[in-house]
Amino acid sequence: MIVSVASGKGGTGKTTVAVSLAIAAAPITLIDADVEEPNANILLHAEKSTIRKASLPFPEIDMKKCDFCEKCSDFCAYNAIVVLKGLKVFAVPEICKSCGGCKLVCPQNAISEKPRDIGYISFGEKGDVSFEEGLLNIGESSATPLIRMLFDFVDGESKNIVIDCPPGAAHPTVESIKRADVVLLVTEPTPFGLHDLKEALVITRTLNKRTALVINRADIGTDEILKFADSNKLPVLMEIPYDEEIARNYSKGISPAEFSPRWREKFLNLWTKIEGMIG
Repeated sequence: MIVSVASGKGGTGKTTVAVSLAIAAAPITLIDADVEEPNANILLHAEKSTIRKASLPFPEIDMKKCDFCEKCSDFCAYNAIVVLKGLKVFAVPEICKSCGGCKLVCPQNAISEKPRDIGYISFGEKGDVSFEEGLLNIGESSATPLIRMLFDFVDGESKNIVIDCPPGAAHPTVESIKRADVVLLVTEPTPFGLHDLKEALVITRTLNKRTALVINRADIGTDEILKFADSNKLPVLMEIPYDEEIARNYSKGISPAEFSPRWREKFLNLWTKIEGMIG
């Protein structure tokens, strides 16, 4: 079973829920797909054993063969190929999508491909939790290719996977939830929480995903989230109170499922409820 833990906004407690769920439901694989700012291991404390470079194919033009026909630039829908007539032809890394189309359409076979590093993928373990994390290089314009690569390294024997998704409702989030059996949306009972929950639901409904809610800091704010959940038939599988003990341990990098047997049992119960959603 694959469970994606997502949220329409940052700061809802998504990573806290993802890490606690993984610890409680172990043996399991936890993937931190928030590659622009991965922070799951701040709470998990996995010992990283392997780090691999992540790269994409990038076009390289042989100017000895190029006749400036412009077929490569005409083909590129993203305008990533620049042709300076009689001077130079080159690709812009911040725009190129590594589709390989320019290489295919070049009549002079002047375009080859070389690897271009976009980030790193790290692997580690903590107890019965196998951990995988992506880290995008600074300046890269798209996180989606690196998120996609994370799933290429998942052990085929991994039966259960928790994905800590990027916040928001953009392409990286879509890539992080499209393989999920269940999407767990972590929200909070505030106007911002409700607004961004609705944004996230656009994705889960478009992808036809089973979706449930976890409400963090559930005893503050308003009851608008509960009303919205009831009217939209969204199951609320867990409510986490505004708790000083959770906050104090979080500030030390300790998740609820790690510092408290009671909370570990609650997150194991959450996992059981998620399993019940897929029969």
